[in-house]
Amino acid sequence: MTMKIAATASETAGGDDPILFRGPFEETIPAMARLGYRAAELHIYDSDCIGRERIFRLLEENGVELVSIGTGSAYEKDGISLGGAGRETREAAIRRLEGHMKTAAPYHGIVIAGLIAGRVEDCGGDKGQFVRNLTESLKICGELAEKYGVYLGFEVMNRFESDCGTNIEEGKALLSMVGSDRIKLHIDTVHLNIEEDDIGAAIRQAKGQICHVHVADNNRWYPGHAHIDFKGILKALRDIGYDGALALETVNFPDTETAARKSLSYLRGILDIL
Repeated sequence: MTMKIAATASETAGGDDPILFRGPFEETIPAMARLGYRAAELHIYDSDCIGRERIFRLLEENGVELVSIGTGSAYEKDGISLGGAGRETREAAIRRLEGHMKTAAPYHGIVIAGLIAGRVEDCGGDKGQFVRNLTESLKICGELAEKYGVYLGFEVMNRFESDCGTNIEEGKALLSMVGSDRIKLHIDTVHLNIEEDDIGAAIRQAKGQICHVHVADNNRWYPGHAHIDFKGILKALRDIGYDGALALETVNFPDTETAARKSLSYLRGILDIL
């Protein structure tokens, strides 16, 4: 049982976005492969407009597996969300996720539902209505995920970025209302560090319900740079039988190559002794 370590890449990321490789995939996918990465999480604005065959070719040529797709830019740029007040907004979010599912399908990958889930404020502060909208949309997404043979990872995000499902227990409760085997939790060490009293215990209580993991230290730098207990977290994941990806949603500080090398070395060192 081996967890994959995946580099993140985006063609549109800028500033301090927590993306390790930035720029055209023609440059970043070969670069991550040269540094020893065999798995990637691609952050894509719209899969229907990006050219899937181009991505598939680049991945194959470089021996890299697509394990997950990040989708947050759809909410940031277009304001579409699964829990939004308007039906058109929700349907647009579902269509966007379906497009990503088509891209992930050949790899049976994970499509992340993070920011695209939306916020309660999208329904004028009516949390009940937001939750009803969100669960209805997620049920549809679950059916689509089944169709394409992929999983949807509902991201548990801290209270400063989300106002629904901000810890593992709340995420589990929400997904129990959805009732889809194709939708599981996606967790992130930065969010867990803010919201969970005992990260290891919270993970162990979600056995069989976690499909994807983002890793970064508490300040979003590469793992091992600051104070998060990655050995404890990875042991908890190993204890529940998690064998998915550890995707590096980190800033590229001090530079991409340094962060990529240090992340891979540090995480491999822990996995080797667990």
